[in-house]
Parts: sequence; structure tokens; C-alpha cells
Amino acid sequence: MTNHTNILAHRKLSMRPGQVVLYAAMLLLSFVMLAPIMLALFNSVKLENQILSANMTFFPRSIHLDNYQYILERSAKYGTYFKNSLVITLTSVALTLVFCSLGGYAFAKLPFKGRGLMLAIILFMMTFPLAVLLIPIYIMEYNLKLINTNIGLILPIVSTVVPFCLFIMRGVYMEVPDELEEAATIDGCSVFQTWLRIMLPAAKGGLAIIAIISFYNVWGEYMLSKTLVTRESAMTISVGVTLLKGEGGWQFGVLGAVVTIAMLPPIIMFMIFQKQLVSGVMSGAIKG
Repeated sequence: MTNHTNILAHRKLSMRPGQVVLYAAMLLLSFVMLAPIMLALFNSVKLENQILSANMTFFPRSIHLDNYQYILERSAKYGTYFKNSLVITLTSVALTLVFCSLGGYAFAKLPFKGRGLMLAIILFMMTFPLAVLLIPIYIMEYNLKLINTNIGLILPIVSTVVPFCLFIMRGVYMEVPDELEEAATIDGCSVFQTWLRIMLPAAKGGLAIIAIISFYNVWGEYMLSKTLVTRESAMTISVGVTLLKGEGGWQFGVLGAVVTIAMLPPIIMFMIFQKQLVSGVMSGAIKG
């Protein structure tokens, strides 16, 4: 008994250096990830002369809300940016959920001619650089009079998010046992009823994953927004913050305040779907 205890103690001691290295690496990675976020938050409560001072410190010496007051005084302008971003993001996420939940089921469970070729085309779309398509997209939307409109941003953004999310949902549905689908068919369910009543509830973890992925991608999207929006009233927050650079340079304090506020929706989104996201990953939702 004593020897067994000594062996266990020796193993625990031998694991400690590895654990220290692991924890140190995790701590370093956390700092690298959180440093820009904390810098934006701290700059948002500093005065501009404190940010540009030669004796600038990472942590604020005193807290000032002048930058947030600046935003409130121009709430109509910044409110428009946030409203446009919310409308575009929520609509894009809803469309992505509908397309990918349906398409993923079709590619995973429904045999049809040309399925492999279509999957190959979708995979090619994922690897195709978006920058090459900017000019054709702009010309097409100009002819359709979709420039400076929400729908003009939603359609191309959804087309860039759907391929990756479609593969995720395909993997989720492939993990669902075929016996469930066969039982639903025996009970007289149609293909749509099988998807709605059996497959969709079983894929809640995957839906949470693509909801978060699509929300993050759409909310922070810049390239398409900068190309397809030229009117200030139609700009999203990712493009609107670039207007803070005037003739005198960047307003770093106001920029920090805008960025801090802009981070809230993704954080709230993650908090809402945190449990579903973790359960989806733990159950192998991203396999396939």
C-alpha cells in the first residue's frame, strides 16, 4: 500500500513541470488575446492627451467618460451604424441558419444525382479569394441598384458565410443515426417532416455553432461593406469607425469607446449560446 502511494505521488510530482508549462502557455495566449480588448477599454476612459502622452500607461490613471459622452452627443450618427450592423447581421444569421440547416440535411442524408460535384463546387467557393470578386459584385449590384442598401450587403455576405457553415451542418447530420430517419419514414413522415421533427432538434448544437460563427463573421465584416457602401447613412459600424480619422489624425479615445460598445453584441451572443456551443463541440458537432 505504501509503495502504491509513493508511486502515485511520484507521478503527480513528475506531471507538475508539464502542467506549469501548459498553464504558462495558456496564460500567455490569454494575455495576447485579451490585450487589444483591454487596451481599447482602457483608452475609452482616458483623455486624448493621456493617450498621446510620452508617459502613457497601459492602465488609466483616472477614469473619464468624455469619449462616451462624445458618442452620446452624436447618437444619431453612431446609432445608425449600429442599427445597420444589427439589421444586416441578424438577417444574415437567420438566412444562414435556414439555408445550412436545410442544405446540410440534403447533403448528409438525401442521395441525389450530382451531390459530390455540388459539394466540390461549394468547397471551391470556400477557397476562392473574395477580393477577386469585389469588382464583379459591385458592377452587378450597381446595375441592380443595390448599392448603399442593406439587402445589397446581406446577399453577398451570406454567400461567403454559407459554404463553411453548410459543411459544419452536414457533419452534424451525418452524426445522427440513420435509424431515427428510417423510423420517421415508417411512421409516415415526409422528408420535410423528418427534417423538422427529428433531424433539426438533434442538430441544436450545430445550429448554435453556425449561429455564433456567422454572427462573428458578419458583425466584423469590412471588405464588402467598404466596397458596396459609399453613403454614410448606410454604413455599418466596422466602416463607420474609420471616419474617426480626421485631418488631425485618429481620435483614439473615441475609437476605444466605439470599439468597446461594438464588442458587446458578440459577447452577448456567445453568452446566450454558450451551453449549446460547448455541448455541440463535446458531442462532435464539427466532425465530418
